[in-house]
Amino acid sequence: MFTKFRWLGALILMSVSNLAWAVAPPINKISLVFAANMPEITSSNDMTYAKLASLLALARQEDEYTVFVFGGGSLGPSPLSSLDRGSHIIDILNTLEPDMMAISKREFSYYEDELTLRSYEAAFPFISTNLFDPLTKGNLEGVNTHLLIDKGGIKIGFIAILDEAVVQEYLLQRVKVEEPKELINQQIKQLKRQGADLIGLIYSKEKDYYPELLAAKKINFALRLSSAGDLQSEGGKSLNIFTIANKHPVRQLALSWPANSPEELLIKETDLDPLSLLDDSKMALLIDEYNKRLNRLLNQSIGRLTSPMQTLRELVRTQEVAFGNFVADSLKTATNADIAIINSGVIRGDKTYPTDSLITRGDIVRELPFRSRVAVVTITGQQLLLALENGVSQVESAKGRFPQVAGITFTYTTNQPFGSRIQNISINGQTLQATKEYTLATTDYLMQGGDGYTTLSMTQNKSVITQDTPLLSDVVIRAIQSKKTLAPKIEGRIVRIDQ
Repeated sequence: MFTKFRWLGALILMSVSNLAWAVAPPINKISLVFAANMPEITSSNDMTYAKLASLLALARQEDEYTVFVFGGGSLGPSPLSSLDRGSHIIDILNTLEPDMMAISKREFSYYEDELTLRSYEAAFPFISTNLFDPLTKGNLEGVNTHLLIDKGGIKIGFIAILDEAVVQEYLLQRVKVEEPKELINQQIKQLKRQGADLIGLIYSKEKDYYPELLAAKKINFALRLSSAGDLQSEGGKSLNIFTIANKHPVRQLALSWPANSPEELLIKETDLDPLSLLDDSKMALLIDEYNKRLNRLLNQSIGRLTSPMQTLRELVRTQEVAFGNFVADSLKTATNADIAIINSGVIRGDKTYPTDSLITRGDIVRELPFRSRVAVVTITGQQLLLALENGVSQVESAKGRFPQVAGITFTYTTNQPFGSRIQNISINGQTLQATKEYTLATTDYLMQGGDGYTTLSMTQNKSVITQDTPLLSDVVIRAIQSKKTLAPKIEGRIVRIDQ
């Protein structure tokens, strides 16, 4: 009798177990590799394109349905991009086979039409959700508003938001960047109608409603591009926000969730050790070919450095630096202007040069990779004051508008609000006169009001810029060649007096 009941109990347990197994929803899984902010093919970072190729090969070997999302921030600026407008990056990405590329600010380094040309060269789709082109009455030609990626029946939708600051920072004359809140909700509904299991948001600038969308599970995860060098402490993981930084350009994520329950999404991150990754041989060969081509063009030595020099981002954007002085001096001398101003954001090398370094064309092109052309304007003392106020208005955030100058010395304080920070200004040793006119050498970017220098766009006697107008980098190269040596110095041109 006991045996009979024991068998009956076992059968009941087996039936319950089988029933539980039958009704338990299967677990959906997907692997995601997210990379961005990789404009340099020969990078000082541990993670390079050759290592990224190896990482992708391993990920795809483990999971054939791996999603590779490239977040952009890479078509410029760089020495090679200054020559081919980012075509080599598209060539490299075509080899890596991303499922998509989101458009970030750097993709506009060479303006709208060049970005459209790059989209035609790409074997993968570009997306930007809040970009509007009046010519098409919709998105920029070659760019998608959203994307639905299907991997083995699992559908993941992506929305990519472009920072509206790109219009001012890159002086875009045609396209507009719209406030994305309503657009995001529209795209969520459309992606849901198309059967999206998950929806991911790609962005760089925080919006106060992003956490709400994530908390409400309308957006399931977010991929963020940061302009910082290193990853800051992240408080977003509880909301499934994963950030890329310049020195940490790749993240690998494992996503899993019960079928039909995306709100229960779990994301685990793989700790990446770039040093453990071997360079992919095919990608390394492609990179080497591009480097050889670049070296043939730019490896010529033009002078010797007789004192140490730094172009580190945090220094260039917050204080007077020796290289900034040299660039501004070269610009002033070449144009025979009274004074010169450049924005620190034009200097991109982020490098330390020891004494006796041989400086090559490539070094200068790396430092000044944008195709900024020389411009000369006539400016009053009052307009110059306003321009310099703009230059120091965001020094606490190390923005690229911070000025490097020639023929100008000034003091400023951050204890005062924007518009009242400049304390004293001298022009070639003489006190600034508000009504006096001065000739100012600058770049076409600043002359058109870039980086907040709107005062310069309202000046008289502006230069006519043509393809024959010298590039800023060419002016600096010629200045070094004529001197044979480079001995830049810090001379107290810009002094912060509240420290």
